[in-house]
Amino acid sequence: MTRDSDSIGNVIPPNEAAILTSGNMTELELILPDLGDEDLPEIAVFLVACAMRFHSDPDFLQEQLEWLVRAHDAEVDEGLRPDQLNSANDD
Repeated sequence: MTRDSDSIGNVIPPNEAAILTSGNMTELELILPDLGDEDLPEIAVFLVACAMRFHSDPDFLQEQLEWLVRAHDAEVDEGLRPDQLNSANDD
């Protein structure tokens, strides 16, 4: 998503989660909704895990970025895209 340079900011709806960059894109900020007694959905838990790993192991991000560059350069086949999956592919 791109943002107009005149834009003041984006509003995250109260029932959504997000990872934002701050500090000129050098830091991550995790935004989570207040769900009361409800559990976070799996995708929000994934965002929390990513943010926690980033803060506890900053080298992890660099390792993953280097892996991504190597995989791109080697044109690694990463399998089927989600829109190519169907029940016939289940084992």
